[in-house]
Amino acid sequence: MTTLQTVPTSFISVNGLRIAYRRFGASSPLPLVYVNHLRGSMDTLDPLLFNTIAKSREVIVYDSAGIGHSEGAVPDSVPEMAAVIVNLLATLEISKADFIGFSMGGGIVQHIGYEYPQLVNKLILAGTQPGFGEGVALPPREVLESAGANNDQPPTEDEMMSLFFYPSQTSLALGHAWWKRIHERNVEGESRKEFLTGTGAQSQLAAIFKFTTDTRNFDRLAEVKAPVLVTNGHTDVMSPTANSFVLQQKIANAHLHLYPDAGHGHLFQVPELYAKGLELFLNN
Repeated sequence: MTTLQTVPTSFISVNGLRIAYRRFGASSPLPLVYVNHLRGSMDTLDPLLFNTIAKSREVIVYDSAGIGHSEGAVPDSVPEMAAVIVNLLATLEISKADFIGFSMGGGIVQHIGYEYPQLVNKLILAGTQPGFGEGVALPPREVLESAGANNDQPPTEDEMMSLFFYPSQTSLALGHAWWKRIHERNVEGESRKEFLTGTGAQSQLAAIFKFTTDTRNFDRLAEVKAPVLVTNGHTDVMSPTANSFVLQQKIANAHLHLYPDAGHGHLFQVPELYAKGLELFLNN
């Protein structure tokens, strides 16, 4: 089976921009579309997580406008970011899909859930939060900025450990294993595209702040009718874990799964276990 480490990058014109994507995995009635986190590119994804998911269904990953292998400028709002993936799927003639959004990607997936319900079968919201409302805890600005978005260098391994993993020996050990895995892809003729830096990362931060401080996004969660799985680690410093409970309470048909001894990057800490839980949710 083609894997995340070996699948060639494909390109397609979306509203005049050359957008990069990868499709792989077992044939399935609906693809699972992954929407990435702050600064992430396709080349920084966890192969163990996505290869495990791909054993039973087709997976689509992509670089949004201005990120990784794709052309254009990085949008500075969640609706514009959502439009990129919606238009990509339309160009690929995909009329319905399951979606998983991690962190910033979870905000994009929420927007798709209430703005483009016809596209949605099921949603997974991992380590994310809604717009501001009752019970919502906003992450400290310094935490987001500590991701390194204010400089032109990609985040270091130590920086990612503090942002994505719980400060226990077990969690950090699994985090270091994740860091090694995300550097496994090496496809001839393709240069590696690292974490986003500079003005593009600043645009993403601007989009996150707009989304999380807009109370209308909180209220619109009631419009999400698709089944939803909300996941997080028990101590998330990027998207405070309490917000996962708020999401589960505000969305009519939502399940909640919190992982022990884990933080923001819980899905990368236990990728095979996470994939099993995701598969159970998608199949039932």
